[in-house]
Amino acid sequence: MSEAEVLEQEAPAKRPPQFEKIYDTRQPFDLSVELLTRVEDNAVADTIDELQENGYGYVRAAGTPEFNARLRETIIRISHENTPKERRALGGGANMLLHKDPIFEEVILNPKLLTVAEVMCGKGAMISQIAASIRPKGAPSIGLHADQNWTPAPFPVHNQLITFCWACDEFNEANGSTKVVPKSHLLRRHPTEDETREEPGAIATECDAGSCVVWDGSTWHSNYPRTAQGERVVLHVTYSRLALRPVECYDFLDEEWLKDKPYEMRVLLGREDFLNTREGAFHHGLKIQTTMNWSKS
Repeated sequence: MSEAEVLEQEAPAKRPPQFEKIYDTRQPFDLSVELLTRVEDNAVADTIDELQENGYGYVRAAGTPEFNARLRETIIRISHENTPKERRALGGGANMLLHKDPIFEEVILNPKLLTVAEVMCGKGAMISQIAASIRPKGAPSIGLHADQNWTPAPFPVHNQLITFCWACDEFNEANGSTKVVPKSHLLRRHPTEDETREEPGAIATECDAGSCVVWDGSTWHSNYPRTAQGERVVLHVTYSRLALRPVECYDFLDEEWLKDKPYEMRVLLGREDFLNTREGAFHHGLKIQTTMNWSKS
């Protein structure tokens, strides 16, 4: 049976507007009226401008000071549970965090982050990774790279993934903040061996605690070694286009876990598209058209 026949069988005689077929692909930063309104309502227009021009930007005051303090405490608790006591002086971290505390649900459903993620990765964007890191004084740099490390160069014109680095502590060079190379996203390739070593044009990101540094999948970045006393506590949240395999798999979170969650959570976990499903495409009816439409955004 062809895809068209499946749709004809399972679709109602008159489809709702959201299921009308989309033929044209939106180009990067060509925002619909609805999405542009969300950008304005969530005060992330400057973030989008920064991403378009420089490949990175900031989501200022992503959460309240109280929320940020609670997030920091949660990250430290879970990271310590995953890091032997004798190794904590070297730092630590944890991943696969979504189900480990409800606060991570709040982060990935944050309206500011979701809006930026849709601008950069289209409708139906999935959560790819939720990971935490703690870097004490002396923690080394991780090395210059682009996050689209499983995408060959030249990178696609349409960005494939986006990472938010939620700074639970003030970000600056001494504190070991993220290092970025502005406008490197325009090169649409990985850094060379020489560029990785020399880091031409790299600068330190700076923001208050409770804000996020955000960069697209093509931007070269690393981090500065921390020289200040104390620890840098960060949550790393990555969203990807629905066609790109995510880093973390949450298939074990079943319908019982999802029953009281908002629709946006289902989308982020890939439960509202027809890709990578046990039943195959024909089982999903109108989700086929939805997926194809989302993929053009």
